[in-house]
Amino acid sequence: MIDEALQLIISAEGEITSRQIDLSALENDFRLSNTSISQSTRSINFNTTKTTTWVTQLFPKEIGTFTIPAFEMDGQKSKVFDIIVTPVGNGQGATARDFYVTANVDMATVYLQQQIKYTTKLLMAKDIQRGSLQAPELENAIIKQMGEDKEYEDFQNGVRYRVIERTYAIIPQASGSFTISGTVFNGEAVTDSRQSFGFISRTKPINRVSPTIDLTVLPIPDNYQQHWLPSEFVQLDEEWQQDPTRIVLGQPITRTITLTAAGLVEEQLPEIAGIYPPDFKTYPDQASTATIDKGSVLFAQKIQSEAIIPNRVGTFVLGEVVVPWFNVVTKKTEYAKLPARSIEVLPPSRDTVSNIEPISAMNQKPPITAIDQLPASSQLATNNTADEFSFDWLHVSLFVLWLVTLGIFGFVLVANKRNDDTQQINSSDSMVSEAELWNRLQKTIASHNVKETDKTLTQWLEELTEKPIQSINQYFLAMNATECVAQYNNMMQSAYGSAEATWRYEELISALTSFRQQIIQRKQQMHDEFSLYPKT
Repeated sequence: MIDEALQLIISAEGEITSRQIDLSALENDFRLSNTSISQSTRSINFNTTKTTTWVTQLFPKEIGTFTIPAFEMDGQKSKVFDIIVTPVGNGQGATARDFYVTANVDMATVYLQQQIKYTTKLLMAKDIQRGSLQAPELENAIIKQMGEDKEYEDFQNGVRYRVIERTYAIIPQASGSFTISGTVFNGEAVTDSRQSFGFISRTKPINRVSPTIDLTVLPIPDNYQQHWLPSEFVQLDEEWQQDPTRIVLGQPITRTITLTAAGLVEEQLPEIAGIYPPDFKTYPDQASTATIDKGSVLFAQKIQSEAIIPNRVGTFVLGEVVVPWFNVVTKKTEYAKLPARSIEVLPPSRDTVSNIEPISAMNQKPPITAIDQLPASSQLATNNTADEFSFDWLHVSLFVLWLVTLGIFGFVLVANKRNDDTQQINSSDSMVSEAELWNRLQKTIASHNVKETDKTLTQWLEELTEKPIQSINQYFLAMNATECVAQYNNMMQSAYGSAEATWRYEELISALTSFRQQIIQRKQQMHDEFSLYPKT
C-alpha cells in the first residue's frame, strides 16, 4: 500500500572494491530511509565466502507500477523487477488495519516564515515491543517538535486503537509550492504465532508513513519594506530598575526591553534598542533570545538590557521604540510600540542637616488670661503680684540656664582633651582602613568584576576624601581627574557589551594611583598649614 514500506535487499558475494552503492535512481519514485550495510563471512570445507548486504527501506511516493532498476558492483548486476503500489483500502468492507499513521496541517497556504501546525497520529490496534516516529520532512524549512506526546484511545470503524499524537511546528524558509513528506513509523509488532521461546514472543517489523501534504508558501508582499516578521501577535514590554521619570545625574539606570512574537523562532527577531538624547550615554548588554513552546504555538522572545547614564541636568524625551510586523490574519502591516517617555534628570543629592532655631522664652508673648478682664483697681494689685512672681521666675530661669551653659562648657573641654589624646590613634586607624580598601580595590579591578569594582571604588573614595560620593563620574570631573574619568567610562562601556570598548585594568589602577597620591599630598599640605597656628 501507499503508506507501507518495502525493504530492498542487495547482496554482493565475494571481494568488492567499494562498499558504496548508488541508489539515486530510486529517489524519483521512492523515499529512501535507514540504509544499513553489513558484512558476513562463511567458511565451508575451507572455502571462505564473504557477503556484503545493503538493506534500504523504500516508501513509494505515488500509486502505480514502478521499476526497481539493476545495480552494478565490480562488473556484476542485480536483477530488475516491478513494484505495484495500491491505495489504502479504507472503504466499506475493507479489512481494518492494525497500524497506520495520519497527518494534517492547520493551514495549507501560508506566508514565508509563517508557522504551520503539523499534527500526526499513530494508531495501533495491537501491541508493539519497540518503535520510533520520525519527523516530517520539508525542503528549506525549520521543523521543531512541540510539547510532549499525547496518548489516548479512539474507535475507528468499530476497532479500538491506541493513539499516540505528536505535534510539530514547521516554518518554511522559501516561497513556492512544496510537498511535506509524512512522518515515518518503524517498529516491531508482536505476532499472533504461538511459536515462541519462553517469555520471548516472535515479532515482525512494521513500517508506516503518513500521507504527503501539499503546501503553498506565499512570498513577502511587494508593499512591505520592513524587517519581515509574520505573526498573529507581537508585543513590546519594558522594565526599569527604578522610577524612570526622575533619575540622578551621573548615576546609571538599567532599562530592559522585551520583544515577544507568536509563531516564530528566535532567529527571526530583529534588533531592538531605545532612542536616547545625545546627552545620554548607553551601554547595551548582550541580548538574550529564546524560543518557548506554549501549547501548539511557538513564542520567540528577545530581551535587551541597557545601562543609561545621563550627563546633563534637565528634562528630556526618550524616543518611541517601534517594531513593524505583518499580521498574517488581517494581511496588514502593524506596529508594536513603546511610547515616548519624558524624564527629568536631577542633580546629585547631598545630605543636608536641618537647622532648627530654639524658641526663646523671652520672645514669647504671655497667653491671654482672665486677668485682662478684671477692673482697673483690681488689675493693678494683681499686676504687682504677677510682676513679683515673674521677677522671681525669671531669676530662677536665668540661674538654670547658667548652670546648663556651665555644664556644656565643661563637657566641651573634656571632649577636646579626649580628642587630643586619641587623635593620633584615630588618624592611624583611618589610614589603615583606607589602605585596606585601596588594596581590596586593586584586587577587584584585576579580577575584572565590574559590579564589585564600582561598589569598592565608591567606598574607597568616601574613605579617602572623607565625603559622601553620589556619582563617581561626576566626582572625578569635579576634581579634574580626566584620566580617571576616561578609564572608568571604558570599564563601564566594556562591561555593558560594547564591542568597540577596550579596557585594560592596569591603566585604571595607574590612573587611580596618581589620583590617590594627589589627594594624600593635598591633605598633608593642609595639615602642615594648620599646624603653624598654636592650639587654643
